[in-house]
Amino acid sequence: MPVKPTAKGLPEDSGWLFPEYEFKRMEPERFAPVIMARILERGTTAEVQWLLAYYGTRRLATWLRRYGYRALSPRAFEYWRWVLGIKRFRQPPWERGRNIKASWQ
Repeated sequence: MPVKPTAKGLPEDSGWLFPEYEFKRMEPERFAPVIMARILERGTTAEVQWLLAYYGTRRLATWLRRYGYRALSPRAFEYWRWVLGIKRFRQPPWERGRNIKASWQ
C-alpha cells in the first residue's frame, strides 16, 4: 500500500519515528540522515519502500557505508549491509581493531 505523503513529502504515518521533532515541519533533504536512520531501523515496509524510492539505493548505500555502523543497531546494520550488498564501511577509530565480518560473507 503506498504511503500518503505530508505537505513536505514524508510518509504521513511515520511521525511516530520522530517524537522529538516537529514532524510536519521536517523536510526530507534537510533531515535526510535522521530519516534514513529511523526508517531503516524501525520503519514499516511501506516506509522503507518510500525511502528507497525517494533517496535511491545509491544514496542509501553511501549513507550506510559512512554512518550506518554508528547510527543503526548492529542487527539493522548487518541486515541493510546484506540487502544493499555493502562489504566495506567506515568504523570509528576505536573499533578498527575489531574484525567484523557479516555472516553472509
